[in-house]
Amino acid sequence: MTHTALSTLVLLLLASSFLHHHPTIAFTTKPTTTTRQPPSSSSSFMLGSGLRHLLSRQTLFQTHTQLYMQMQTHPPPTKQIAIIGAGAAGLAAARAFLRRLDDDINHNGDDDNPRIDFQVSVLEMRSSLGGIWDYDETGEGKHTKSRPMYQRLRTNLPKELMAFREFPWGDGNTDNDGGTREESYVSHRKVQRYLEDYAEEFGLKQCIRFGCTVEQLTVLNHDDDDDDNDEAENHDNKANHKNNNNNNVEWPRISLQWKEVNENNTILTQQQTFDTVCICNGHYSLPSIPALRGLSSFRGRILHAIQYDQPDEFTNQTVLCVGARASGMDIAREIASVARVVYLSDSTCRERKEFGNVVCMPRTSWVDEEGGVHFSSGEDEEEEEVVYGIDVILFCSGYDYDFPFINEDSNLDLQFVLGERRVMPLYEQLWHARYPSLSFIGLPHSVVPFPLFEIQANAVRIASELHYSGQSGILPSLAERLEAAERDASSGGPESPGRVQDTHYLGSHQWEYCRKLAKLGRFYDQSLENYIATNKELYDCSGRERKAMIPGGEDTYRQTRFSRDDDRKSYRILYSEMSSTQPV
Repeated sequence: MTHTALSTLVLLLLASSFLHHHPTIAFTTKPTTTTRQPPSSSSSFMLGSGLRHLLSRQTLFQTHTQLYMQMQTHPPPTKQIAIIGAGAAGLAAARAFLRRLDDDINHNGDDDNPRIDFQVSVLEMRSSLGGIWDYDETGEGKHTKSRPMYQRLRTNLPKELMAFREFPWGDGNTDNDGGTREESYVSHRKVQRYLEDYAEEFGLKQCIRFGCTVEQLTVLNHDDDDDDNDEAENHDNKANHKNNNNNNVEWPRISLQWKEVNENNTILTQQQTFDTVCICNGHYSLPSIPALRGLSSFRGRILHAIQYDQPDEFTNQTVLCVGARASGMDIAREIASVARVVYLSDSTCRERKEFGNVVCMPRTSWVDEEGGVHFSSGEDEEEEEVVYGIDVILFCSGYDYDFPFINEDSNLDLQFVLGERRVMPLYEQLWHARYPSLSFIGLPHSVVPFPLFEIQANAVRIASELHYSGQSGILPSLAERLEAAERDASSGGPESPGRVQDTHYLGSHQWEYCRKLAKLGRFYDQSLENYIATNKELYDCSGRERKAMIPGGEDTYRQTRFSRDDDRKSYRILYSEMSSTQPV
């Protein structure tokens, strides 16, 4: 085969491959101009599959050659994206950055606003995806668990609500523990399989680097950027400087250093500079234990809910569960099936109430020198009740935010104090207010997680793409972002004035938060509104049923089965054992 023939074959193969993946690309006969707009004259034509068959060989060859040369001369700018964590939030972020910009907003495709390509790297410290849902089936490491998942956990939200919008739950699988496709409240195993299916569906696994523990995050000054960037990257950096000066947005590059375990179990130290970093490491790894006066005098075992796996070890014991939110209620119910007595203490309980062998108590106030635990609903110690003979104190008191890779060397103005459960300064609980190239996906609590992650991730990706392509951004000025961040951090959450530890609490405010982000990101429409409204209705119904349960009683609300009806912004109940809720 001659050199010319070989070159022709290579060009044809490259162009055909490109057209296979980009069948809607249109271009004019000018070799240096591309556009994504429909052709407007005979000199511009669409290379759809039907029209390609009508072109002559000569025209097709010339067309492919021009397209190939244009790809070589003007490749799309590429930005490096790092995502820390391959749990649900990290997967949502990876999916967002891998989708096309024109899935959400229009892009004019001119030379001044070039299309941006993203190279996505998801750094996951474990050997599998899923985050907290990746349960350790081995049962090893008793009381040393690093994830809050336990053996018999079932979701406290229905699967019809707890799903990514573009990937509803399938109905063909069954659980190893006997769950069926009709159930709305599913086991952690089924959630894990759902996340694995989600990653498979959208090709996310190819972006994940397992066995990578991030040890250092450093925000770079412009003068600190890598000297070995190629010419294209240097050109991009200059464009970023121009954008920063124009809209008062600092968008620095960020260096990450991590330890990586390779296929030979060799630990390597890696370092790379990224244009955007999304922190998706969750907030269920650092247990929060309140500073209980006299706790050192307690003579029994002290545990946190992260260490709980199954109830058998508490057989015939007297157990105190401190905290009666979702996990506290569920764990107390499980332990009550084998324990002598379970005391369930929470500040919302004003007086002692007994429900079988589960006793609801007011706030745990202190432990005396003899190991007695004191409970009080107020400041008057004369109104306290003391209980002796408790074998185990199990704190179901939540978790602190933890970013072990951020420290004084990070060149980053970020504050997160143990016990406060507050991260600042953040704009819209998502972007670092000063450096929006750094975002924190999944910080809000008391929310429906997967849909919120999805909306946050799409907002971050759109903000990044618009910034890097030189278009009008969606974020306000630096001064406005800092002012909003200060206001949010000092308000104590949306129900201001609140407690500092409720800064990232959303609850019933999550729906308006999702709408606000979607409008900011320019992807809010009627379909999304129907979706959010349906989520709210499902969430409220599930919450009413859950709150109607008696502590330690039968777990009846999880027998309810739902189906969504987004067109009506509502839902249907297919089956229920709750007297207050009947099938409709």
